[in-house]
Amino acid sequence: MRILMASLLLPFAVHAAEPVLPELTAQYTVEWGGMSLGDAAVTLKAAETPGCYRYESATKPIGMVRWIYGSPYERSEFCIEKNRVVPKHFVFSNPKREKDGFTLDFDWTAKTVSSNRASPRPLPDNAQDRFGLQQAVRLWVLQNLDKKDPGTVEFTMVEDDRMKVYKFAIAGREKLKVPAGEFDTVLVQRVDDPKKTSKFWLAPSRDYMPVKVEQIKNGDSQFRMVLKS
Repeated sequence: MRILMASLLLPFAVHAAEPVLPELTAQYTVEWGGMSLGDAAVTLKAAETPGCYRYESATKPIGMVRWIYGSPYERSEFCIEKNRVVPKHFVFSNPKREKDGFTLDFDWTAKTVSSNRASPRPLPDNAQDRFGLQQAVRLWVLQNLDKKDPGTVEFTMVEDDRMKVYKFAIAGREKLKVPAGEFDTVLVQRVDDPKKTSKFWLAPSRDYMPVKVEQIKNGDSQFRMVLKS
């Protein structure tokens, strides 16, 4: 019965060779260090290659924030292979702060990842870019809904010039109220560093997409993204 109920909840085509991600569009409010950066439009769309996707976030700050901070844009291009998210290309840009922008190209044949700001590096099997990581965590949760204790999962997050291993676990279920409404959520939390954590509140009624994302350092919120609509 647990397995049957879990399968009914899955937004993916579970009987296909690979899971199929539904397309979506969502609006989030974004904060950095307690300061509102405005809204971000997040979209997930199928790419031309079957089984591949484009996951994008475009932030639209207002007023002085736009003048000071700019308009960050992130895009993760990935495919679903062997029931896992396999990143292919990542872009981060901000016209106001061009020095912060970078790209990543993942070559899974050569097992290397290249950046426009660093030499090619060895590519771990569990590598993810920092934005596509949300979808990798989401897929892992969906694959473990029927397990009483799914344990933890590790991903190596690839940045422009460094890599860092993140370990996540399902921390529980919470009812969460955000501007878009009230949701029952699955809370997934980074568990490898007591001083730094990342949290994802995934809502079954929204195809297990995050209704809230938060990064915390030494008890203070560094970054927060909350579903608006």
